[in-house]
Amino acid sequence: MAVFRELSFSYNGDEVRIVPSLALLRRIKARGINNVVLANKCVRGGVDVEDLAIVHSEFMAEAGQPISEDESYLYLTGPNVSEVQEFQMAYCQAVLPGVDLGKKPEARATKRKGKTRAKPKTST
Repeated sequence: MAVFRELSFSYNGDEVRIVPSLALLRRIKARGINNVVLANKCVRGGVDVEDLAIVHSEFMAEAGQPISEDESYLYLTGPNVSEVQEFQMAYCQAVLPGVDLGKKPEARATKRKGKTRAKPKTST
């Protein structure tokens, strides 16, 4: 059973495909980046672009298209906002391969007990 599935994201209009690995995530971790924390920031906001540039550079190298961290930083701070968001989601899926970020979780049904709260009385 494979843990990681193939991911794709765009880089300057070209599609990049990658099958992430634990070795890739360990290389990123060895650079002083906590993958789970950074992935969480990608989803919630407040991502450190300098750290994300390291991750992007590592992903591109893994895909066989090595670029420098400076090139990654320039790309991440450039006008390609939708491509950057696409990369961030691919990174999140690499860090948490069991989570499908494309689907919204279904609302859980709640059980109510027999009693209901009384509505407050209003005076007129």
